[in-house]
Amino acid sequence: MKITLKNEIMELPIKLKEEINKNFENMKKAFYFLATLLLLSCHHASQKGHTVSVRIDPDEAEIVKLIFQKYLCEGYGAQRLCRYLAEQGITNRKGRNIPTTSINRIIKNPIYTGVIRNGESQSEVLPELQIIDTETYERAQQMMEKRVTHHGDVPLNTKGRSLLVGNVYCGHCGGRLTLTTSGRKRVRKDGTIVRETRARYQCHYNVRHPGECDGQSGYGVEKLDKLVDQIIRIQLGRIQNAPSQELIAKQQAQEVELVKSRLSLLNEQYRQKQREYQDLRAETIKVIQGTSRLNADLLNSLVSETAEQIKQLAAQIQSTTAELEETVQTASQVLREYDQLISWAEMYDHCTFEAKKMIVAKFVKAVRVRRDYEIDIEFNVSFEEFQALYLEGEPEEAKRPGTNTILAMETKK
Repeated sequence: MKITLKNEIMELPIKLKEEINKNFENMKKAFYFLATLLLLSCHHASQKGHTVSVRIDPDEAEIVKLIFQKYLCEGYGAQRLCRYLAEQGITNRKGRNIPTTSINRIIKNPIYTGVIRNGESQSEVLPELQIIDTETYERAQQMMEKRVTHHGDVPLNTKGRSLLVGNVYCGHCGGRLTLTTSGRKRVRKDGTIVRETRARYQCHYNVRHPGECDGQSGYGVEKLDKLVDQIIRIQLGRIQNAPSQELIAKQQAQEVELVKSRLSLLNEQYRQKQREYQDLRAETIKVIQGTSRLNADLLNSLVSETAEQIKQLAAQIQSTTAELEETVQTASQVLREYDQLISWAEMYDHCTFEAKKMIVAKFVKAVRVRRDYEIDIEFNVSFEEFQALYLEGEPEEAKRPGTNTILAMETKK
């Protein structure tokens, strides 16, 4: 179908033509949006009448779920997903391997949340078309953005057998430790040759600038990972003992209620100042009538001062109201983060190594290691808040002075 403007429109004044063209473009967008809905998974149910059926292919839906699960929980990138799907014998409708471009489009496409878009037009969430929930989709978009910007809490690679990826540092010079591997061949007594691989976290600054860093040049991956793993298991075990219901109550009590009390106090002060202002205005009339004990200059000064105080209080009420709204709105987000921590705690012992690396990357901000494997772990902010609010009995020596409740757990071997 071709849609054209009538010739008569071209004779109209410019402003009127612009308005008509604008409305016409909106009509075209609506038409194409409806056409997209009609063409999506349409089929003829009978020869007498045409019935449009929009439905999910169960097999393809499972593939989409698998892609999101591997991407979010195990850190698979598009190329690795492409290889994984090929190894599993999963192909597209033409029997070919699913390319990386298609995988990226699947991750970016909101249609799998049950939302159909066409340009700026968007449908409501259609439950019968939803394969991925909205929260999972949004998390995938955030992870994709962090991968592009090389954000620290999303490892670009989870293939290696090291637990730490980009978040381990030398405790002496502060330089980032990098993973290095070396191999050697060993002959067994029976004559068979075995190749052994040695993996280390290496301080390149120590290697390149001898004498300037007094730490070790490297640390064994297996030994350091084991120490970090033990500490993480302890913390995750403690998290499991904190019920989500208590988290909600304490979060509201310590954040939302605090802002509410401040707002209530400001409103009371505002009402008090308004009453004072009205009294002063009434006194002004008495000054004019000559019945007031106050002189005009003093009264004018009091009126101006009170009016300025009312103005300041109004501004404070406005900003505090906005703060309260933001606090209430983010409460659900905070709860989701804590639910994520509890979820990690439950799955850590049983998940794949790739998934474990993803958990550690999000759970741990930095691991600083010093000589003799003395380690200091800095957890991400969400966990620090969780720890400060909900984990009871934290020893005082576990907190470093000058830090924002950063947990430092040291283990010497």
